[in-house]
Amino acid sequence: MSSTPSPDLTTDLSGTWFVSPTPFTADGAVDPAGLAGIVDATADWGVDGITVLGVMGEVSALSDAERDEVLTGVLRAAAGRIPVAVGCSSPSAPLTAQRISRAVELGASAVMVSAPTLLKDTDQIAGFYRAACGGAGVPVIVQDEPAATGVPLPVSALLAALDATASTTVKLEDPPTPPKITRLLAARPGLTVFGGLGGVSAYAELRRGASGTMTGFAFPEVLRGLRLAAAAGDFASAAVLFDRYLPYLTFEGQPVVGLGIRKEVLRRRGVITCARTRNLRPFLDEITLAELDDVLRRVDLTPVRAALVVSA
Repeated sequence: MSSTPSPDLTTDLSGTWFVSPTPFTADGAVDPAGLAGIVDATADWGVDGITVLGVMGEVSALSDAERDEVLTGVLRAAAGRIPVAVGCSSPSAPLTAQRISRAVELGASAVMVSAPTLLKDTDQIAGFYRAACGGAGVPVIVQDEPAATGVPLPVSALLAALDATASTTVKLEDPPTPPKITRLLAARPGLTVFGGLGGVSAYAELRRGASGTMTGFAFPEVLRGLRLAAAAGDFASAAVLFDRYLPYLTFEGQPVVGLGIRKEVLRRRGVITCARTRNLRPFLDEITLAELDDVLRRVDLTPVRAALVVSA
């Protein structure tokens, strides 16, 4: 039996959540100190929760033992401090159910599950979610991420997945996200919808009714400031913030190299000690590093461990 406290079923699944990368040492092993450092930093930065073992966590490149190491490291460091959502997706409903059970056993506050890869018929989506997530015991976040799964989900399929899990939360990453948020909330008002995709559409998503963002952007304080301004109805200030940092948002959100950029910035912020990824090129090249220096200078962002003070 686990001695981890029971998960909090009243977790508020909204706000600004940080999707954690998996930190590695220079020789490519999972870095336990880096896991604790990520929890410490994001708690200090004022995020509302942490998500682990998502796409940004390079989960497809982790062994089962490494996956468990990430789970135990983050949940131990976060216990009693900040809620943790755990990515449990897999092509198999029984395997997803096993992953959910393990995450809940270790103290997860919520679990996140996407459609099984290469699902041919979205009419089967309710059955998959019912088999995979039924009786999870914690809130389920339905992840709409066709770039990773190869499965575009119409609004009707998302609603079916929500109904199958008694969930009210969607992480929406099917671009263009703003109009899909409008369609989803028109079909079911009151849902909690997270934007993702690096926050590159965060302003428009919030205007369409998103409850916040769930992404690995390396300066989550920016997205938090943007969300708080929007929640206060001050979209003028939200727009100023978004426009100010958009060059960096789009630079960090690049396909392929974006994860390496995020890890390098987290390294510079003193959160992790090594920016290694498990991509074919484990570190950024010198030209990309120089471009990173340039865009940080242009938007006046200095990577330091202290929380960034964000104001319009």
